[in-house]
Amino acid sequence: MKLEGKTCLILYNTQGSAGSTSSVINDDSFDSLAESRDEVQIIKKFLREFGLTVRVMGIQRINARIISKIEDVNPDFVFNLCESLYERSQTEMYVAGMLELLRIPYTGNPPFALGLALNKMKCKQIFDSAGIPTPSSIVVPVGETPNVENLTPPYIVKPVREDGSAGITKDSVVETQGEVEKLIAIIHKEYNQPAVVEEFIEGREFTVAVVGNPPRVLGIGEINFSTVPKKEPKIISYKTKWDAEKPLDTIFPADIDASLKNRIEKYALKAFQAIGCRDYVRIDIRVSENRRIYILEINTNPVVSPESGFEDAAKSSGIQYSDFLRELVLNTLARKKNGNSDIIDSYESVGV
Repeated sequence: MKLEGKTCLILYNTQGSAGSTSSVINDDSFDSLAESRDEVQIIKKFLREFGLTVRVMGIQRINARIISKIEDVNPDFVFNLCESLYERSQTEMYVAGMLELLRIPYTGNPPFALGLALNKMKCKQIFDSAGIPTPSSIVVPVGETPNVENLTPPYIVKPVREDGSAGITKDSVVETQGEVEKLIAIIHKEYNQPAVVEEFIEGREFTVAVVGNPPRVLGIGEINFSTVPKKEPKIISYKTKWDAEKPLDTIFPADIDASLKNRIEKYALKAFQAIGCRDYVRIDIRVSENRRIYILEINTNPVVSPESGFEDAAKSSGIQYSDFLRELVLNTLARKKNGNSDIIDSYESVGV
């Protein structure tokens, strides 16, 4: 399929007042946020090199004015970089839903997978039913107290509906019921949502990039915890994830034997399909000291810029980052004739 002459609209979320209706469409420049969001500019550059006409639009909300602007552009497809609306990550599924209703093909996961993946407990229930190993856990609704007698310490406590390690700190791994209760009270108060109490798995942590339709593992990287102080748990907290000075790095390809690699790939692909994903995801996995594999979370809307690790994942599989993007664009355009309605019955496809 030739890409020359086709138009792509890059949608990304801006920040500011939720009541604002500001947006921008411009061929040559970005607003102040776009200048700070490197992935917008990087992806725009690659798409133009493919011969596409690229337009850019930053949004904070969905209303008639926004929809009218999108229809004025009349894109062949949307490159969806929206991570939130109204500055709430739980709303990212609404952007995909809007594009479904407009029958505009878009990159990334469909609304159901986006919404489901933001509920850690629902995902874990699906994993359990599909025979996909995940740490034992309980969910504690707002206003209730936990009963952890059926869990084995240490525990890790986190909000049930957040991403980007929000709500996770170096103090999130604890040993006692009392400590669990204190952390849950904080989550209930600060996030106004249930908390998940999960058995903490000591061991190595891996990130798995899964791409394509049908899916394949693009690369497996291992989180390097060498910069984490010895007295702190080896976890990806909000601080270690977003610390500009000392961020955790990921080593691609992970130094693992063929047997472990095959098992990680098997469960990552099953998780991808069990949640109903498409195009790309990042899956977080722990491997215990006795080599048992546990799926922690699935990120259905990860950053896909080179700096996010997708370039390293691609190189570890012997392909260029530009080839990954081109394949993504071609798969998205192929959905145009079907109006996005090509979601596979994933349970049948993997036999779960």
